[in-house]
Amino acid sequence: MAMEQEQVVRQLLVERDKLFAYIWAIVRDDHLAEDVFQDVSLLAMKKADEIDGPDHLPHWLRATARHRALYAIRQRGGAPILDDNLLDQMESDWRQFDPFAADDMTDALRHCLSRLSPDARRLIEMRYRESIKPAGIAQRLGRKVTTVYVTLTRAHRSLGDCIRHRLAHVHD
Repeated sequence: MAMEQEQVVRQLLVERDKLFAYIWAIVRDDHLAEDVFQDVSLLAMKKADEIDGPDHLPHWLRATARHRALYAIRQRGGAPILDDNLLDQMESDWRQFDPFAADDMTDALRHCLSRLSPDARRLIEMRYRESIKPAGIAQRLGRKVTTVYVTLTRAHRSLGDCIRHRLAHVHD
């Protein structure tokens, strides 16, 4: 069943944070991610009658965002950070979160971040809030790069486990 523009707009408002995060994971630039998000949103509204309903929309948005994000990176003369195999895996991983509202996911992330050790939380903040690469974090903190990678890997694993657990009980 095709969608109407109003349905697409409503769903885009609900899914904005998740879709923006997906785009940012590909382009790693806030301004470019916003440009891609806007392009995808306009295209979704134009092609609403071609989208097979609300259950298909998240996949359609991500597939379109992926292509638009890669195109935008190339237009700027850059090369994608993530290869096609990793993007395929990322799509598979993101599908598991389609049933959850962005607010539930944000709440779970905030809760889980608060449970990290202060050291791990600081590294996560430096990496993602301040966009510092692991080598820069290591240099700034006077640590070995491998130590930073190990701490980030453990923090990612801990966050992933915690978020999955929180979301599994979100409507209990």
